[in-house]
Amino acid sequence: MSSYALCRLSIAFVWLYHGLVPKLLGPHRDELAMNMALGLTAENAQLLARVGGVSEVLFSAVVILFWKQRWPLVLTVAGMVALLIYSLIAVPTLAMGAFNPVTTNLCVLALSLVALKQWENLPDPSLSRDIQLDRQSTGR
Repeated sequence: MSSYALCRLSIAFVWLYHGLVPKLLGPHRDELAMNMALGLTAENAQLLARVGGVSEVLFSAVVILFWKQRWPLVLTVAGMVALLIYSLIAVPTLAMGAFNPVTTNLCVLALSLVALKQWENLPDPSLSRDIQLDRQSTGR
């Protein structure tokens, strides 16, 4: 398996898992705490968790379905930064947990950056094999 595939599949798995387990199958109290920090009622916090969960599950499929597209990786980078900042502002104590948004988000961010770098070297089916080899040897 290529490093690109490993990164891409890992990113999709994280989106899928975090959409399903703490949001759709829960929702977990930490998810609710972050949502209620926005001033939402408990009922609306649960609704937001479920909407977020569905969105994350769908986005995991997008990461796979648009395999050779950069934009899902770019959105993942932006999402990881935004969600990390939000979680640290909403419930700063989450950063002190054994499993926390700092380590998860930064690792997914790093995987996304590695995948973006690897994306630059993916073969372009519209180019001949000779042009692709030339591009790889010259670093273009």
